[in-house]
Amino acid sequence: MLEKSAIMLEPQEGMSAKQVVEWAKIAENAGFGRIFRSDHLLPTSGRRGIPSPECWTTLGLVAATTQRIEFGPLVSPVGFRNPALLANMACTLHSFSNGRLVLGVGAGWYRDEYLAYGFHFPSTKTRLEQLDEALRIIRPLIKGERVDFDGKHFSAHTQVLPKPEKGVHLIVGGSNPQVVELAAQHCDEWNFFAMNIEKFKELKRVFLSKAKSDAVISRMGPFLIAEDEQALKQKLARFSQRFRASSIENAKEELKKRGVLLGSVDEFAKQIEEWTAQGVERFMFQILEPQDKSVVGLLCSALKQIA
Repeated sequence: MLEKSAIMLEPQEGMSAKQVVEWAKIAENAGFGRIFRSDHLLPTSGRRGIPSPECWTTLGLVAATTQRIEFGPLVSPVGFRNPALLANMACTLHSFSNGRLVLGVGAGWYRDEYLAYGFHFPSTKTRLEQLDEALRIIRPLIKGERVDFDGKHFSAHTQVLPKPEKGVHLIVGGSNPQVVELAAQHCDEWNFFAMNIEKFKELKRVFLSKAKSDAVISRMGPFLIAEDEQALKQKLARFSQRFRASSIENAKEELKKRGVLLGSVDEFAKQIEEWTAQGVERFMFQILEPQDKSVVGLLCSALKQIA
């Protein structure tokens, strides 16, 4: 399971480009199959005045400083970059890294960053239309085909050369049912953010009704893992402030309702197995405290218990 798992970074929350590279090397050395980072231009926590290094620039650094691990954005909003250009960027890094780039795309959701950088932030309906059109451009290009497309929002008449060997793996991320349908139609992998299993089952039905037989489902989200119950309580104490819970137990229940994986190493492994039994094949573990490198060893211990 370690090879099918990934570290997920949120560099917009104050990380430096050097820290992104450091984490990529840590993940690679630990045996993780992938490392991802978000593509946000501002901290989504609402904080301001902290570093938010640009996504694709840092992905180039990761490509140049790692050897084995796959890497990519999770996910790049299609409203930030022309879809054909984004496909070319992905193919360029894919070729440079000997086929390790994984492209994640989505509709975008954080209004503040659009406006801060001078992008128009359209309605949900329009952003879903944009995602649909972007995927009709991106998928053929990253699979080595020529595209001739004129849409309402985007157009492209080109081919990316040299053709990407074996094609770039395409992920669509989102939990909106319409996004899930688009993922089923266009992607190699659908990625969803932490949720409870019952909600996941509903969206999985939507995905499987239209997806290719070899399409992959992956899960991304925050987590809490500790050596034992006492250490877990200490971590929960910090998170209880974030969730404004009246007690650690209330924070624990609130996190569970949100689909957050949490527990000791053994408990964590069992929760992963519960999700794999539901058809989830890959996991992206969201690092919320990048200064705490100890979670890597704990994650490895849990994941190595799973066949």
